[in-house]
Amino acid sequence: MKKINILLADDHQIILDGLQSFLAHEAELDIIGTALNGEETLQLLQLHHVDVAVLDINMPKPDGLELARIIRKQYPKTKVILLTMIGDGNYILKAMQQGIDGYVIKERSKDTLIGAIHAVYRGATFFPPDLWPRVQEAQRNAQPSAEEVQLTIREKEVICLLVEDPGLSNKEIAERMFIAEFTVQTHFQNARKKLGAKTKGELIKFAMENGMCAELKKN
Repeated sequence: MKKINILLADDHQIILDGLQSFLAHEAELDIIGTALNGEETLQLLQLHHVDVAVLDINMPKPDGLELARIIRKQYPKTKVILLTMIGDGNYILKAMQQGIDGYVIKERSKDTLIGAIHAVYRGATFFPPDLWPRVQEAQRNAQPSAEEVQLTIREKEVICLLVEDPGLSNKEIAERMFIAEFTVQTHFQNARKKLGAKTKGELIKFAMENGMCAELKKN
């Protein structure tokens, strides 16, 4: 019977020792290596065929989510499970959006992790059912990304003027853009509707988080 090659990565040696200790008793699993950070993980992946990589999120060089993205791009046959203390719905949602194969909270039993390893190795995904309410809540509260929202150039321009100077009034923005104050109000109303934003502060936050103004200057 072919064994499942496992790679374990966590920035705490005591966690790695514990994982190795109980997984070593599983006849169908073979731990090919352990890593304390992202760089060590990628080095091991260059040297060994890995069926399943079990990663902590809070790791340096890079963190687990970024490391998972790299693995999916460079080693598409390697399945990725995030093993973490973080049960926040936003993190779980990000993991799902990046195509992570499994998500296991560290407080669960060892049997949960073993089940997750077997599930993702077979080609399934593993997200425990009790995590779904957290994901659904995060989806309801999630702000759309810049790629998902089609703002006009003018709408972006009025928002980016606020990013540069949050104290500007609609009248002052209108004067800088050589347009009517009513037109500025209309641009803000349309942008808020598209983004589901209630305030100008939320528009500023969206622009900064998505690098919208830097992109606008390039164009």
